[in-house]
Amino acid sequence: MRVDTGLLALGVLASLCCCQASDYFSSITGLEQLLHTEQILLSDLSSQLDAAKTVLVQLERELSAIKLEHALAAKGLENYLTNPVNVYRLMKRLHTDWPHVDSRVQQLSAQLRFNISQHYGLSFPSQEDVDGAALALVRLQSTYKLDVAQVAAGILNGIKYGTDMSWQDCFVLGQQLFEMEDYNNTKVWLRESMERLRRHQPRPSTPEPALLNSMETVAQSLFRMGDFDTAYELSQRVLELDPSRIRNWHLGDKAANLPHDGDEGAHSRQAAGYRLTQEFAHYEKVCRGEVGPSAAQQRRLRCRYARGRHAYRLLAPLKLEEHSLDPLVVSYHDMLSPQQIGELRAMAVPHMQRSTVNPLPGGQRMKSAFRVSKNAWLPYSTHPMMGRMLRDVGDATGLDMTYCEQLQVANYGVGGHYEPHWDFFRDSRHYPAAEGNRIATAIFYLSDVEQGGATAFPFLNFAVRPQLGNILFWYNLHRSSDKDYRTKHAGCPVLKGSKWIANIWIHEATQTFARPCDVFRDNEVSMGYDIIK
Repeated sequence: MRVDTGLLALGVLASLCCCQASDYFSSITGLEQLLHTEQILLSDLSSQLDAAKTVLVQLERELSAIKLEHALAAKGLENYLTNPVNVYRLMKRLHTDWPHVDSRVQQLSAQLRFNISQHYGLSFPSQEDVDGAALALVRLQSTYKLDVAQVAAGILNGIKYGTDMSWQDCFVLGQQLFEMEDYNNTKVWLRESMERLRRHQPRPSTPEPALLNSMETVAQSLFRMGDFDTAYELSQRVLELDPSRIRNWHLGDKAANLPHDGDEGAHSRQAAGYRLTQEFAHYEKVCRGEVGPSAAQQRRLRCRYARGRHAYRLLAPLKLEEHSLDPLVVSYHDMLSPQQIGELRAMAVPHMQRSTVNPLPGGQRMKSAFRVSKNAWLPYSTHPMMGRMLRDVGDATGLDMTYCEQLQVANYGVGGHYEPHWDFFRDSRHYPAAEGNRIATAIFYLSDVEQGGATAFPFLNFAVRPQLGNILFWYNLHRSSDKDYRTKHAGCPVLKGSKWIANIWIHEATQTFARPCDVFRDNEVSMGYDIIK
């Protein structure tokens, strides 16, 4: 019985187009579903290939590469899914490569009944997910000054984590960046694609016409924009792969296609204003560990035992590490056990949603590339452990915990980050007047992070690496209740690993005796730090 390939193609297209964006790229949670989806697709197609192996040699070769990826994932699922290169390639395969496989199977043999549309209830990444994964790679490349060739080889900061990206992977990434008008990164990834194609042995078979068409389109667009070198190199590779295209190939006349003034607008639109500032560049240096506190500042800092305000701490003192004395930034070590952390993360996972940024009072909360993660808000009544977490912060700091926001558990996924920001509200309409502003922040680290993911304080020239079970604590306000602008901080992009944290924000109401004000206002020292330079 023959299958109507036209109807099947429509079914596949409808199946993929109706997928709702699930923000898989913003967090590690949910990525297991994508890997499971691909495992089912792989199993279904593999069982049917035996009947037509002679005509499907190329498909088998592609499947072998995917099987290798799944073999690597089976050796350590979390280790595999916390590699940003692996995650990008997984999303690209599910969003782009597998639909092409499906289409080719329908064309090659009516005997094969593999069809993506017959798999109901599976998870597929959306275009937003694939774009988010691409931006994450570029973000990591920029923040940590990674060499593109090494990233493509699966090497992050000198450590080899996984298999190489193919020349097609690099090209599709460059094409995505081109469509997002990130032209500088487009060039480096296209050049890496061409270099990998040049080194490819044996000579690759002719790619799908759709891929060659995309290469032609990008080359012609680059030529019209004035990037003649990249356009020429890309066009030469197209002709090497399919010499017959010389009949209708024409880039155009250089003199007639020089970029005019309007073309510069596309370049300037891509670079967000803040990311071009000296302040942002300094933040990236702090993330890379290129700057740190002065020797004079470090001499004053101590690691010591602290008793807090509870008599119990006379027998079990807190292990306190000072990062800054003014403003006060400290870590309390070993405050949660691995078992407690596992329970807390398990309770949060079903409620995880894409993190948003605070809009104007009364406005709609919005997703933003400024903050890429997922979070869940949990009432302290959810589990007795959460009440103990609240009590421990109060015992350690001496603050009154009457007015605290719900516990926020967050997970940072592929290149997940939170750009420099303050935790206090600059607009008093954001918080109830009876509770006051956020006087202090306590971050519970619920995981270690292999590379990246530090909490950076750019104005204080240091970053704190996540350490399982620790609490990072600091004051956001002066004793006078004025905003301390020196406390601007950020979550550096996660280069390798999965970053889990739990945030407690404490408000200033009822802190009169816990943190009394001085006779005179003490905010002069932080004035001027609210100006972006």
